[in-house]
Amino acid sequence: MRIRSYQPSDAHALGDIYVAAVRETGRLDYSPAQVAVWAGDGPEAAAAVAERLRQKMADGRRCWVAVGENDAVLAFIDLEADGHIDFLYAAPGAVGSGAAGLLLDAAEQAASRAKMARLYVEASEAARRFFLKRGFVVDGRRDFEIAGVAIHNYAMSRRLERFVPETER
Repeated sequence: MRIRSYQPSDAHALGDIYVAAVRETGRLDYSPAQVAVWAGDGPEAAAAVAERLRQKMADGRRCWVAVGENDAVLAFIDLEADGHIDFLYAAPGAVGSGAAGLLLDAAEQAASRAKMARLYVEASEAARRFFLKRGFVVDGRRDFEIAGVAIHNYAMSRRLERFVPETER
């Protein structure tokens, strides 16, 4: 497995991963109605998500993908200029493979180089457990609705150590 920068041609794979992750992993912590509004319904859900991701990844944020054999995308993460992680999703078959950890490492390194003070995220139940293991704290539970369905996630953050250029170490 290796980590590389996102390429626009990855958008379709990211859409597939997003929908599969929500439908497979999300169903362990969320109701069928919550999963349906989060992932989208129908066979066109992944294509719609792929288009949304293609647009988002072109807005200046950084994005990395974990790839396996034949450059197949296994997971992805993004990092906005203010330290916000909007997406961290792994294909169900890649859960537990270390892909998410490697991607978070890449984002943390980039954030440190950019002298960001903190990273923050809105995490699902499963993501909350992952981020807690990585030193994030829960800032609060967020309850909201999507298409009239109540759902929740967690605002989480982690302070980054002050960036010190190697010449100053």
